[in-house]
Amino acid sequence: MKKRALDRLRQFLIDTGHPRLGAFLADRKAVIIVMFALMLPVVAGAIGMGVEVAFWYKEQHSVQASADAAAVAGANEAQESSATSATISTVATAGAARNGFDTATNPPTVNNPPLSGSYTADNDAVEVILSQTVNMLFASLVSSSGSVSIRARAVATSGILGEACVLSLNTSGVGVEVSGSGDVEFDGCQVAANSSNAAALTVSGSGDLEVDCYSVVGGISDNGGLNTDAGCDGQTNGAYIEDPYSDLTTPGYGACDQPGSYTVGNSSTETFVHDADFETPYVVCGDLTVRGDLTLEPGLYIIEGDISVNATGTLSGDGVTIILADGGQVDNFNGSADISISAPDAADGAGDWEGILFYQDRDDAATCTGNNCNVINGNTGSTMEGTMYFPNQELRMNGGNDVSSPCLQIVAYQVSFSGNSDVTADNSACVAAGVDPIEIPGPVKLVE
Repeated sequence: MKKRALDRLRQFLIDTGHPRLGAFLADRKAVIIVMFALMLPVVAGAIGMGVEVAFWYKEQHSVQASADAAAVAGANEAQESSATSATISTVATAGAARNGFDTATNPPTVNNPPLSGSYTADNDAVEVILSQTVNMLFASLVSSSGSVSIRARAVATSGILGEACVLSLNTSGVGVEVSGSGDVEFDGCQVAANSSNAAALTVSGSGDLEVDCYSVVGGISDNGGLNTDAGCDGQTNGAYIEDPYSDLTTPGYGACDQPGSYTVGNSSTETFVHDADFETPYVVCGDLTVRGDLTLEPGLYIIEGDISVNATGTLSGDGVTIILADGGQVDNFNGSADISISAPDAADGAGDWEGILFYQDRDDAATCTGNNCNVINGNTGSTMEGTMYFPNQELRMNGGNDVSSPCLQIVAYQVSFSGNSDVTADNSACVAAGVDPIEIPGPVKLVE
């Protein structure tokens, strides 16, 4: 059919005085040349668009890789205690630049926490948005703009590995130690240490530590007494954990309820009574020594000195927070002392002091490690529920003390259990006790 049409067209050209054109159409090779000339723009356009798409894909992949690197860098910075929005942004921007993105021409958008997506409530999450304009090549022939905008978004955060019931804030040396014949069992939580030391968590001698798991910035030294849950993947070289109570400060207070150091004698039975509104503290302007029986009504107690319970002393009270000011310490709970105290829970209306049992004023307490710091020892039999907070000093539980609790959280510069101390806590009741969990961050990973 096509041949007939070409023959008729050739004859028409000859009849109308165009014999050369007719002869040209009679040449089959010439026809192929014509068809090739007609198809060349289409073929060239297809090749050009293929090259254009590949170029755009490469640029998109490159920008996305830069966004991913920036988000991971920012999330790592967010784990640092000194991190601010400005430092997170700076580190994230540097991460994008290292990956080849032109941050000078196209400054990244860095949000902590993210402003969109599933992690807007995660303060450890960092969102990075990158965009840049790319000039088009072949596509510019059919587009008036001559350029296209490429955008990439990434979100990175650290997963939560669990909750810490013992946290050492010291960044060097041994952070948490179980030695001698100490027997320590914490159920439903982990032990954590911010020390970068190779023995940040140490279990030595005949010491035994039973805990769900552990996380330390440095490493561990274990004599075989460290026992963890079957699913525990203990973290060494882990993330730093910020002081969870760094915002707490000793409240202002007025006159002394006890104008100097005060002793509850061997045969005495006393009760400290005051306005239990957690705004008007009961104040002892000196040391408090308990050799008899002392009951604390619910509320705040400020001791401008040391507290000790010894001989056959008894200290009891529910819904109480004991604040050690002016360098005050726990100066031995020993002898045959009997201690039964618990921190305020949600029902007590304690506000910021909910869940806090002992609070040592960080501004008044100098750094202290060793036997002259906060010590619970002797033959003490105790039930203590809540958080014990000693940010600048060591808390030592040694001798023959026996401490049990439905919820015990220890945050201290260093923590040690030694001698034949026996400490048992089941932290499944901490929510009811008003104690805030201390989350342990895991490795940073991309989540969006």
